[in-house]
Amino acid sequence: MVMEIEAIRIATGAPGDLYMVAEIAEGEVVNAEVCSSTTPVSWETLVLEKPVEFAVVAAERVCASCDASLGLAVAEAAEAALDVEIQDEAERAREILNMANIVRAHATVLARTDFINVKKSAYDLVKAAKDIMYAVGGKPDHPPAVTVGGMNIERLPVNRIESVAKDAADVADRLEDEVGFEVDRAEEDINVETTEEVPTGLKVSDTYKGDIDPDKVEVLMPDEFYRMRTTLKIANNVVARYDGEPVLVGPYARVRRVENPLDLYTVRAEEIARMLDGIANATSGLDPTGNFRTDVELGSGVGTAAVEAPEGTLIVSLELRAGRVDKALMLTPCNFKVAAAVEMVRGLTVDGAETVLRAVGLSGRCLTH
Repeated sequence: MVMEIEAIRIATGAPGDLYMVAEIAEGEVVNAEVCSSTTPVSWETLVLEKPVEFAVVAAERVCASCDASLGLAVAEAAEAALDVEIQDEAERAREILNMANIVRAHATVLARTDFINVKKSAYDLVKAAKDIMYAVGGKPDHPPAVTVGGMNIERLPVNRIESVAKDAADVADRLEDEVGFEVDRAEEDINVETTEEVPTGLKVSDTYKGDIDPDKVEVLMPDEFYRMRTTLKIANNVVARYDGEPVLVGPYARVRRVENPLDLYTVRAEEIARMLDGIANATSGLDPTGNFRTDVELGSGVGTAAVEAPEGTLIVSLELRAGRVDKALMLTPCNFKVAAAVEMVRGLTVDGAETVLRAVGLSGRCLTH
């Protein structure tokens, strides 16, 4: 059996250069490693010795898909380090912002997926999500209202948010049917089923944030995880595991297990509908002029936060000294996903493996941040 090694660039439609380095025999992937050759933004280095509020702003510019979630994760980590508890109104506003971020990101993915023709409904939902993000965060992207101690909000237009969410929910129901039909049709033509056992899922919350054990988070440098020389020549990313195991994060873990990777598109549509219902519920009884900000004394401490970004569990750890960043670590969903990707593509054709990696939601930029 002749074995070939190829470095294949995966066109995900997301920023950055993502590669699958694969051992291929008789047209099938025998073994594979997924990495990013993208030049790192180096958020961890960029924020050193800077005020923690700068770390929030800088994080929101790491990724156009998970921008609000990134800012929230940094703010939450800082609050954990400083032992700050935010007001209930701020907690609910953050929950709304993060759910809108998930709607916007999922709808964008569905609109851009080439074998799913749902552009009209998907882009309508992108617009609705941006309207909500503007109302809560001050902008439809890179929301400036996210801050350590809560949200910079003077008045929250709760009636407007609830109205937009309820109208969008009708579109989301239609989208769910459209995506289900398109995926069922695609599964008849695209064979991406694998005999390998899919890794377990990791989530900390259904909508926003949760607790995670920092001692169970394992960060591996490229030479500690990758084994193929071709991968080591191009990989610029770290790899993350939890409790010593590769884990899948994101819609797969938050909603339900899937038998066919293409069902991940259906899961995204399901999650959009659930998030919009959650937004409408979160606005119920919320005081538009409530206390959204807690005064913070910017001291020193160590804190870790985990937030459910659109593509999965996002972890940020900070060490602060007099309100400035002494040490920082960001683990994005893709840092976890690449550890699990090997198990999902083995035994597939190269085209099938590429289809799976796109469905899982990998990005070269997210990997290197």
